[in-house]
Amino acid sequence: MRLPVTCVLGLALATGAAAQDQPASAAELARLRAELQQTRSQLDDSLHQIDELRKSVEALRRQMQAGQPASAAVVPPAAKPTAAEADKDIGFLAAKVEELHQDKVESGSKYPVKLSGLVLFNSYRDNGDVDLADVPSLAFPAPPGTGSAGASLRQTLLEIQSTGPKLLHAQSSADLSVDFAGGSPTTPYGATAGIIRLRTANLHLDWQNTSLTIGQDAPPMSPLSPTSYATMLEPALAWSGNLWVWTPQITAERRFALNDSSTLVLQGGLLDPLTEEEPDFQENEPGAGEITRAPGVAGRIALDRWSAAHHAFAIGFGSYRARQSYTPFPEIGSWTVNADWKARLGNLFELSGEWYRGQAAGGLGGGIWTSVVYPEPTGTHTAIQALRSTGGWAQLKFSPNLRYEFNAAAGQDENFGADLRAFSNPFTVNGYPALKKNLTGFGNFIFKPNSVLLFALEYRHIVTTPAVGASARGSQVNLAVGAKF
Repeated sequence: MRLPVTCVLGLALATGAAAQDQPASAAELARLRAELQQTRSQLDDSLHQIDELRKSVEALRRQMQAGQPASAAVVPPAAKPTAAEADKDIGFLAAKVEELHQDKVESGSKYPVKLSGLVLFNSYRDNGDVDLADVPSLAFPAPPGTGSAGASLRQTLLEIQSTGPKLLHAQSSADLSVDFAGGSPTTPYGATAGIIRLRTANLHLDWQNTSLTIGQDAPPMSPLSPTSYATMLEPALAWSGNLWVWTPQITAERRFALNDSSTLVLQGGLLDPLTEEEPDFQENEPGAGEITRAPGVAGRIALDRWSAAHHAFAIGFGSYRARQSYTPFPEIGSWTVNADWKARLGNLFELSGEWYRGQAAGGLGGGIWTSVVYPEPTGTHTAIQALRSTGGWAQLKFSPNLRYEFNAAAGQDENFGADLRAFSNPFTVNGYPALKKNLTGFGNFIFKPNSVLLFALEYRHIVTTPAVGASARGSQVNLAVGAKF
């Protein structure tokens, strides 16, 4: 295929030279006509070779589909062509085309699609009584010696990314992420048959400085999460200051370059006003936020700075507003104010974290998953109290090189005591006793020997304080082994 390119370049140079000279002589015109005729002949030969190659590839594909030996696709080690010979070896080129065809993910739209994921094995040992054996977030009172041990692969991830055509000068794309943490079927060995679960899914339109996203993802005013392979089911420090709930939303982002090393980012969007209410079995009934028939509104402003020395930082401030309706009581305001930060400390350390204060933030994962409390667990409610809460988390990362990583993080979520004391025994909307504080800390070591494999060892400690009664403690040691693809 190099021959026609060379000829075309030669023709262009010859034509350009002729155009710059004085009127050509008869001899020069005759030479140009001869070169043009030669170029046409060479182009015809190249087109014929392309046609023969196409026919050979189709014949080879039909032969392989029929289950017959594909002799043209197998080249003995001693007979492998050189780089120069490969350009002329139709069988070798056909084999390479077939190999590339098998390595690609074909989509109905014919646009590029990438399939990736993480096969993740988690083994664990718990001390104390925790809410979930493999991914604990809360601790409950228990006698000494309480605990469990086990293993799971339900935190395995599957991801798909796709690039589409341009629309209004914007590049379109889409992404999807699922895991197997949607519960366990009530069948024999159901604990090992995790149900597939949607995590995030987004459609993107990206201009040079503007982006529009329609989908389900973390709320824009809370974009960060700590690093942990023990808690892929929910981001680390969920229920302990991390507002993370993957929420259906429409968001827009605008970026302004302040100078060569600084960018101002403005984000805003409309969110499904989710609450922590548990749906009935296989039903999608409207929650207290959706009953108001008004979306939640979120926004964030952030400053990103970077430099060649890697002494970079980013800081952002955001807010969220929505309404909630619990019949027969008046509507309640749901809101948060947020801050997030990430900073490089030299070449080895990174500090990141988030903070929030809000009210009725259970639908975002705040208030220890609680928005309001009642004086009784079930039946007709006679009173209601909106819960104010505050929380946050911080993480220190140490990365001596690309293979090794150490992380230490802690987070806390706390409901205001004045709101909890409105009732002698406050209960949540789902009928559980209300909690006052939840504190979680962890440390982990991550080893990545190559771009595929990873090993992670983590210790996690949880202290949960109920609205009434003494605190409870629980802990976990988690060993994770993963393979990316």
